[in-house]
Amino acid sequence: MKSRSYHHGDLRHSLIEMGIELIEQEGEGALSLRKVAAKCGVSNAAPYAHFKNKDGFLIAIQQHIMDLFTASLEKAFEEYEDTDRSLPMLGKAYVMFFYQNPFYYDFLFSRKNISIKLSSDDPNNRDTPPLAILKKAAISIFRKAGSPEKMIQDKITAMWALVHGLSAITTMPNVEYDDSWELRIEEIIRSISIPYV
Repeated sequence: MKSRSYHHGDLRHSLIEMGIELIEQEGEGALSLRKVAAKCGVSNAAPYAHFKNKDGFLIAIQQHIMDLFTASLEKAFEEYEDTDRSLPMLGKAYVMFFYQNPFYYDFLFSRKNISIKLSSDDPNNRDTPPLAILKKAAISIFRKAGSPEKMIQDKITAMWALVHGLSAITTMPNVEYDDSWELRIEEIIRSISIPYV
């Protein structure tokens, strides 16, 4: 891996991207701010202007990946909002994000600081943003259909289990599948459809 230059003012992003690349290639144990600095062609001290230490750097990498994941789901939500494809397409966006970036799945969900709140009524809004998007879409649809709140909560849990499980399967290196995940994911999700009422 060669060192690369960065655009002035964008060192933080370059360090994060290089950190992701290093972890993918060498594992998290091999990551150091010194190594990342060298790969970016900056001084050993430069990363400390952006990150307090390696733990802070790993949190920044996690947030960067979470932001990309959230943006992917927001795009699907905006495109399919108020259509009968909104939930399947949100599910597809969820699975495809990790299918196209398998490292992200392992990295994000190996963190101890991710909190998942599956309740449909969370007054403190402690959801991770991607789950909040799924819940918002599902709650709106299920409430309009007159589903009881307890049933809505169960459906949200089932929906998340489905797309999260499919993400795990599609990112496993030794899973053989005779078709294209990209072409089939929406149909797979629809085949286990969760009725609105």
